[in-house]
Amino acid sequence: MAIQNSIEKIISAEIIRTNEDNLLANTICNTDYVGEIKQRGDAVVFIGLNEPSVYDYEGELTYEDIDDTATTLYVDQDKAFSFKVNDLEALRASIGLEDSQTKRASYLLRNEADTYVFGLYGDAGTTLNETAVTPDNVLQLIATVKQKLEEANVPDGRTWIVVPPFVKAKLLLAGVKFQINNGVNGTGSVGFTDELGCDVYVSNQLAVSGGKTMLLAGSYSSIAYAEQVLETQVIERMENSFDKAVRGRLVFGAKVIRPAELVCCPVTDGGNA
Repeated sequence: MAIQNSIEKIISAEIIRTNEDNLLANTICNTDYVGEIKQRGDAVVFIGLNEPSVYDYEGELTYEDIDDTATTLYVDQDKAFSFKVNDLEALRASIGLEDSQTKRASYLLRNEADTYVFGLYGDAGTTLNETAVTPDNVLQLIATVKQKLEEANVPDGRTWIVVPPFVKAKLLLAGVKFQINNGVNGTGSVGFTDELGCDVYVSNQLAVSGGKTMLLAGSYSSIAYAEQVLETQVIERMENSFDKAVRGRLVFGAKVIRPAELVCCPVTDGGNA
């Protein structure tokens, strides 16, 4: 039982570390929610304030009521993994290794969450015309996306853009240098650059529709995201079998809360010539 409890805690910590360092949903979204997640369907609240009015001062001040405004997000996505093992000690020793089953499960859960968040592109306040991206026009594309966000009053330093790998290739050919975003635990592996006046990330999880990849950009307050590792369990003996098993669950949810600060641009690979 002690071995089982130890492995369950380590696997849960592994999923959390992977998401902290590699999950773009955790990086680009507002994650400051109030509430406790215990199961799928739970609701959490993102609290904010109405913006005050600005008026001409003519010797007297008028005080208005500022009511708390809250956005409710339902944690409605529920993803699980489960696999058989022969040796629990060997499993515990492998946790954290790049090719271990637990590490792969963590990465696959991360992919599911990012895919869901990037699938919200239809709620963007601005959708640009389709662009066939080449090394010659890629900087113009980024500039146009940034312009749309600046017109929505999103300042430099508060802007992110997520691009597919083929757009990263064009940026590299245009002279932009990328690095690895190491995350909070130093184990991140996300391609990243801040050379363009905003944070540009690379992901394979962007939505694809009609052969076009939906490049997405926004402010760090445009999307709300919440997640919870509900449970990880080790089953000492499966029913009708001597095998052991490991299983786990991640629940999450996301919602566009400031559509004016979210921009989508359908892109295709225009080649490198």
